[in-house]
Amino acid sequence: MGLSPNTISNFFRKTSVKEGEELSLGKNTLKFFMTPMVHWPETMMTYVQESKALFAGDAFGTFGTLDGGVIDTELNPDRYWDEMVRYYSNIVGKYGSPVQRALKKFSDVEIQTICSTHGPVWTLPENIKHVLGMYDRMSKYEADKGLVIAYGSMYGNTEQLAEAIASEAAACGVKDIVMHNLSKSNLSYVIQDVFKYKGLIIGSPTYNARLFPEVQNLIDELSNKNLKNRYFGYFGGHTWAGTSVRLLGKFADSMKFEIVSNPVDIKQSLNEDSYAIAKQLGKTMADKVLSDDEIVPNKTTDLE
Repeated sequence: MGLSPNTISNFFRKTSVKEGEELSLGKNTLKFFMTPMVHWPETMMTYVQESKALFAGDAFGTFGTLDGGVIDTELNPDRYWDEMVRYYSNIVGKYGSPVQRALKKFSDVEIQTICSTHGPVWTLPENIKHVLGMYDRMSKYEADKGLVIAYGSMYGNTEQLAEAIASEAAACGVKDIVMHNLSKSNLSYVIQDVFKYKGLIIGSPTYNARLFPEVQNLIDELSNKNLKNRYFGYFGGHTWAGTSVRLLGKFADSMKFEIVSNPVDIKQSLNEDSYAIAKQLGKTMADKVLSDDEIVPNKTTDLE
C-alpha cells in the first residue's frame, strides 16, 4: 500500500533556523552556527548546550580508518594528526578565511566533545585543544620549520639537482626535509607536506615546451588552494628549449610567497656551476626556514 505525500509529510516537521537560534528538544537544546565554506556553502554546525557537544560537519575531520575505536579514549590519536593535516589541506585548505570566522564564533563556547563526520570523536581536553589549535594554524597558513622539495624528472638529471639542494639544506641544519618525486608520490600527501612545512622548492624539466605534467598538476592545486606564507625556490632543466624555470617563476609571482634565491636551470645535466647554484639555493632556503623572520610576500632575494 502506498503512502500519499501528505501522509509522509505528517511524520516530519520542518523548521528553518538562523545564526545563533536555539531549538529545544526537551532534554537537549540545540544552538546553530552558520559556517559557510567550511567547506560547503550551506555548512552549519550544531552545538548541544547541555552536553557541550559540537556536531561540526566536515570540520575537524581526518582521513584514515577507525579500526575498532571511535572515541579518542579508545585509540591512539597520534596516528591521526598527519591525517588531519592531509584532510584539511586537500579538502578545506582553500577556505582559510571562512575557517577563521568559524573559529571566532566558538572562541567563547565551552566544547567538551567534537563530532566530525570524518575521523575520531574528540573528547579529551588536550585533544580538543590540539584540534582547534591545528585548524587555527593551518587556516592562517602557518607552518613548521621544514622543507618540501617536489620535482619531476624524466632521465634523472632534475632528480640529481633536487638531491644536491636537499643535501645542502640538511648540512645547514634543516632536520625535517621531505622529498617527493611527483611521478611516484600521491598528490594528497604532497599537499599535506606543503601545508605542514614553511619551505617549498619545486623543480621540473621542460616537457613539450611546458612543465612536466605532474608538476603542473601540483602548482595548479596549490594555486587553487590560495597557498601563501611560504618561502619558495625553484629549479629546472632542459635540452634545447628551456621554459620550465620561466613557468615556475610565473607561478611564484602569482602567489604570496617570498622567493629566497635565484633559480637553478641546468642544460642536460649538472655541471660545476649549476651545482654551486644548487648548493646556494639549499643554503639560503635553510637560513630562511630556520629563522624566526616573518615571510614577506612577493619579495625576491637575488644572489650574485
